[in-house]
Order: sequence, then structure tokens, then C-alpha cells
Amino acid sequence: MALPCFYSRAKQDATPVLILDKGCYLEWLHDNATEFENNYLRGIHFRPTAAAKAFVSNTDGSLSKVIYCVGGDGKWVLGGLVSALPEGDYELNDPYELLDLESAYIGFALGDYAFTRYKKSVAHKVRLFLPSKYKVVEKYIRAHYLVRDLITTPAEDMGPAELANQVKKLAQTFSASYREIVGDALLKQNYPAIHAVGRASHREPRLAEIIWGDNKNPKLTLVGKGVCFDSGGLDIKGAAGMLLMHKDMGGAAHVLGLARLIMDYQLPVRLRVLIPCVENLINERAFKPSDVITMRDGTTVEVKNTDAEGRLVLADALYEAHCEQPDLIIDFATLTGAMRVALGTDLPALFATDDNMANTLQGLSEKLNDPLWRMPLFKAYQPHIQGDIADLSNLAKVSVGGGITAALFLQHFVRDSDWIHVDLMAWNAQAMPGQPKGGEAMGLRAFLTYLKQRYS
Repeated sequence: MALPCFYSRAKQDATPVLILDKGCYLEWLHDNATEFENNYLRGIHFRPTAAAKAFVSNTDGSLSKVIYCVGGDGKWVLGGLVSALPEGDYELNDPYELLDLESAYIGFALGDYAFTRYKKSVAHKVRLFLPSKYKVVEKYIRAHYLVRDLITTPAEDMGPAELANQVKKLAQTFSASYREIVGDALLKQNYPAIHAVGRASHREPRLAEIIWGDNKNPKLTLVGKGVCFDSGGLDIKGAAGMLLMHKDMGGAAHVLGLARLIMDYQLPVRLRVLIPCVENLINERAFKPSDVITMRDGTTVEVKNTDAEGRLVLADALYEAHCEQPDLIIDFATLTGAMRVALGTDLPALFATDDNMANTLQGLSEKLNDPLWRMPLFKAYQPHIQGDIADLSNLAKVSVGGGITAALFLQHFVRDSDWIHVDLMAWNAQAMPGQPKGGEAMGLRAFLTYLKQRYS
């Protein structure tokens, strides 16, 4: 079933969207435009700057064509077009081959996205012709929509059980196996950190797992931070810091989006997904500053701050992933404010144990305009996370380099495995073309392309 913003059979009465840029505009005007179009565009003093639009009429007043000028560095080149078009059916006309059409169709669809769970939305009936050779982009768009929907949903409706149910639904969609470990069973099966972080909530913590694919294929494991709400625990956040903390499961949402793509594209891997689903709340059972947690691998960790909980729940899952010795482990997490200070909200931090892997990913992210930025696993900072009375501390002894020290903490639990860690915002703080305010998928297309290349 096609997405609502696309139609799949060419229509004679569809309005063309003519793609031009500053360099091509005068050439087109001189060689191809009708006298009426020339007079009209000169009459309205049209300037072919990036994202400029002109709605050209027929002599009877009906819409003849839309001129859309591209240029600049917009992430999704047609992301801002859909909201500007009158209702109707359209098709792209790109005579000068200015567009990467795959990106263009993705951008158009992402511009059509709206989160409507709680607010009625008047349907904007604009459709674009999607040729059959580009139908595959719908797989990516559905995954991107999924990530946005999950992150934007408030914690009351996206708690640990609801998030785990999303994992289960995805497993059912692709006939994968599903397992869930809930509440005190986490202690019995030795996931002490996941239990400790989540035990103060009336909604029990849990670990959700998917396994899909042929065991003969390379093993790929995805781990996502699923903190459905983070109050900061006993080291409680202020009101401003807590407002967006329903998005602290953004890492889990990214893992589900990427897992959907891997299964939808039938990549030849044996996929495993591990998502610890918890809320970090406060009651008489809450874990406390100065507690020592004996982790799944036997490492003892001092809790220096209960608001550094994400690395604790990830550590148990990452060690479980490592024990299977997969070909590659990837984790996504909304982990540190330090990386937002360093890189801003739109640029996810990429940590990796292999230079070739990291360089390839960053190169793809630049090519696809889906940015990632590599940060170092700087071993000289390792002493900063040593504990005073335990092996490690969940908070560094220094207040600088927080994204790096958090990554080093996680690396302890993957040992020598090939590993990629992404520390990201997962949120658009303000609306941009194709990127509405709210939950956002970041780096997803770059990772899909990398995995397709690695495992084809």
C-alpha cells in the first residue's frame, strides 16, 4: 500500500513540478519557456534563489506548472515543498538532472509527516507520482516515521510495557522471535543494572529482545537505550531539564527503525535486538547515590549520580551482546548533554572501535546529507571513570569530556567486540523543511547504506 503522499500510476492531468537552479533558470527561460511563461515570470520579478517557488497558470487561470528552485544545503531538498502546494496530484520534471531523486522523494514524504495522535489534522491532499523504480524508498520512509512517532509520544503512553510492545509488534511483522524479561525476573537472569534503574517505577522494567535471520549469517546486534522517562532519579532534574525526557528512549526508537529496515531489505544477517525499557523515577525503592551495583559481567560500579542511568542499563545489554561474539554491535542512545554542547542538537556523535568502519560511515553520512561526526575513544581519559571503592564509577571525576568518558564506560562492557556507539539528540528543537519539531531519526539512512554495503 502506497504512502498517502504518493501515487504510483502516471496521470495525464498531473501538474509538473519543474526543477531548476540559478544556473539553469535563464537557459530554460530562453530555450523552453513559452512567451506567456516568460512574461508572467518577468512580471512577478521571480528570482531563482534556493527554495523559491512560482505557480504558473494557464491562460484560463488553472495551474499549469510549479517551478521550484533548488540549491543550498537543505537536508531534504523537497521537504518544504509539500506544504506550499495547492491540493492536487503532481509529478517531478527534472530536465537538467539536478536532483538525487531518491533523496528528493524521501524529502517530500518527510515533509508530509505529521504527528496526529492527540490533535486533529486537516488532511493536506497533495500527492506526488512515485515511479516504480523508486518504490523502495517507502521502506525507508516508514522506518523514519516509526522513529518520529515513538519519540514524540509522551511517556504516559510510551512506558516500558508500551515500548516493549512496539518491539513485539515489529517482531511479529517480520516473523522474528521475541522474548521479554520483566521485573524481578531481571535479577534472576542477572540484569542487575536494568532492574536497579527501573525498580522505582510502578511500571516494571524489562528487557525486550528480537532475533531474526539465518544463524549461518554474520551476527549483527543492535542495542538501544529505552529510558521511557528520566526524572534524574534522586539526583532529580530541574523542570526545564525534565520537560523533554520522554524522548530519552530515542536510542531504542532508532534501533527499532534500523531493525525494521534490516528486515524489510532482507539483509543477509542474523539480527539480534536488545532494548532495556525502564523509567528512572523516585520512590522508596529508588537506587541511590553511593550505591554499588555488581553488573552482569561482575564489574562493580559506584553510582555517583542517579541521572547517569542510561549507561547503566546499556552496560548490561551490551555485555550480553558481547558474550555472543557477534560480527558487529551498534548502540544508539540519547546519552550525554556533553555531546550536545560539543556538536549541537543536529549532529550525532559517532564512536567506533575500527577506523575503516568509522571513516566509511562518516563519508556516507556526508554524501547522503545525514550527518554523523566521529569522536575519539580517548584512552587517556580512562582513569576518570575509575571508582573509589568499586571498579568503575558511572560519572567521571572531571566535568569535561563527558561524552567520551561515557563512551569509555560502555566500551568496558563490549570488551574487544567490533562496536559502534551513537550519542544523539533524536529531537528537532525547531521546525525545518522536512523536519517538524519533535522526535527525529538521525543517521538512519547512513547506517542503512553502510550495512547494505557491508553485508551485500
